[in-house]
Amino acid sequence: EIIYMLTIITWLMSIVFKSTCEGYKSLSPSSSIRGNLISKLHVGVVGGLFKHNFRSDPSFLSLPGSSLDELLLETIEEEIKKTHEKLLRIDEMLDTAERVEDVSRIDKLESRRDKLESLLLKLYEKNVYLLRQQAATAITVPHWTVQLDIQTLFKPKEVPIPVEENAPPYYSEKWLQDTVNSIEGYFHTHDTPQVRVPPMALVRCHRGGKTRALYELSRVLKERLRGDDVAVIYISLNDQSSLINWESLNPIDAICRRIAFAALPRTEEGPDFAKFAEEVEVSSMAIVEWLGASPRILLIDELNKLEGMTDPGNVEMKRLAEFLKTHFLANDKQYFVFSSHVVSSSYQLSEFMDSASRRRVHIRELPLIANLSTAWNTFNYEQLNARQLLHYGCVPALVYQSVCAVLDPTNDSYLPKMNREIAIMKCVQEGVTDEVIEQLLGSFLDGDPDFVPPALLQLMDTTSDSEVRWIPYNMVPVLRKFVKLGSRKYSILLRTICDCFDSFLKSKAASGDSWEYLFLMTLLIRCVSHRFEQVLLPLQCPSMIMS
Repeated sequence: EIIYMLTIITWLMSIVFKSTCEGYKSLSPSSSIRGNLISKLHVGVVGGLFKHNFRSDPSFLSLPGSSLDELLLETIEEEIKKTHEKLLRIDEMLDTAERVEDVSRIDKLESRRDKLESLLLKLYEKNVYLLRQQAATAITVPHWTVQLDIQTLFKPKEVPIPVEENAPPYYSEKWLQDTVNSIEGYFHTHDTPQVRVPPMALVRCHRGGKTRALYELSRVLKERLRGDDVAVIYISLNDQSSLINWESLNPIDAICRRIAFAALPRTEEGPDFAKFAEEVEVSSMAIVEWLGASPRILLIDELNKLEGMTDPGNVEMKRLAEFLKTHFLANDKQYFVFSSHVVSSSYQLSEFMDSASRRRVHIRELPLIANLSTAWNTFNYEQLNARQLLHYGCVPALVYQSVCAVLDPTNDSYLPKMNREIAIMKCVQEGVTDEVIEQLLGSFLDGDPDFVPPALLQLMDTTSDSEVRWIPYNMVPVLRKFVKLGSRKYSILLRTICDCFDSFLKSKAASGDSWEYLFLMTLLIRCVSHRFEQVLLPLQCPSMIMS
């Protein structure tokens, strides 16, 4: 009865909040009224009033008024950010306490971390539920005020390419030239009854350098094909042109909208994609007319953002695949390249295009750092060692960001961890059994992606053979989380494996200890995963070991 009465009281409060929220939306983030509302909701969401209802009756979130739901979602997201920042600070204090072997402080900090991790998991659950509620509600497509006038766009061959300001030199010019050679070869071929032209996919973990690679490819392609009047068009489903929820209804128009936006002449202030998407109606017919018979190469960043990409029964994704095949792949002087976090979306795109599975996807492995001397010269930082490079999977982008974090310790934006935490939480929500742990550890040895929980694939590197390669920087926190929230059977072993990874990273230079930790860790993984026939040391970096 008490719970029922609290629910009724809260519902009555929501009626009052509903009118308040409409005014809240128009307030600036610094407004004191807005701040007071947020503070009250913090108390409700985290401290008391909504606590039981979130846990026992999720339908409680469906209170009258979508404005309240939006306010709750914003509040929860803010709490997630704050809790995550607290966890990072505690991890730093734990590192300090472990170095001085302050046992009592370590115990207190670990206890605080456990509580914060438990809170973070609950906040993620609430956040996911609210997002699902929003997705389940009717999606309102904008009432466009104007239709796209293709005469206002650049000609296809004149579309500008993106430029990253203050970017360091690209790690591998040879990889760029070899990749452009492959693209050119596909660009000058077409589908036949016997041969299907494969699209090219760049697959790597989050913040692994995919966007930079597409930038560099568009630059080199533009320079090399300038005399052929080729339209080199780069678009992104992330960052400033992130996918909008209503665009999922028509992914073809979502792609075409970004093509039109890329071809839009820029002013000093620069156009705003969200405003453009809300005001201008863009159809695939208009883009096809604008392209005409122009030779073209399309580069799509983060194609995996389209939610239906891995769903074999998604009709809209089937239509998108047919559109891309018809206008950017099957004919002579057409081609497209895309990036993705996971290889599964690449293969599903191929299936959408040709159900007979005769069209493969060219998985182009992004370059890795081959040796220390090259890393020193590229990043102008000779304090790097082989263990650090292996810790970051020899991924140039991650190594560069780690160097920036060392040189500028006050800036915590270089190696953001939020996406990694979300992936871990998704995996935990799906269930972490002993079998899941055994198969995940086995992937360290054999690289089989089929035995990796789908949520964790975005934390790994992908080889040209579509195998996964561990990045310890991402995977050690995964294993540590499994120690806390997963199997008790393997908790001690997992903790020991993590400690071996850490000791390998932190060992003294020119000592044999680091490699002993590596062999011990590999042996433990073999014991847990029951794999004793795979390669002895799956680093695939012989020049790194020799250096």
